[in-house]
Amino acid sequence: MQTRDDILQKLESVTAVESSKWKERVARKAENPKVLEKSRIIAINILAHLRKLGMSQKDLAEKLQVTPQTVNSWVKGDANFTIETIVRIEEVLGVELIGVNVG
Repeated sequence: MQTRDDILQKLESVTAVESSKWKERVARKAENPKVLEKSRIIAINILAHLRKLGMSQKDLAEKLQVTPQTVNSWVKGDANFTIETIVRIEEVLGVELIGVNVG
């Protein structure tokens, strides 16, 4: 029969050392609703263009030399895209995801 200390030691050995950062992510999303909305619009556009081109998320990942998990995080709609990432996606999909007005 295992003692309480044995059970606690076993639990400590299988639990994460670092805490999850979900609270920080939720707070960031709440503080930046406009950023979140733009990110969702970009995600919808990426998915629409993938469908139009007959491409999968995996295909996009391969062309951009990123992991499929990275693309999946983008299309969930809560990514904080860099300009570089957006430009690379635009080049692969042959579309403009963000318009920039000059002047």
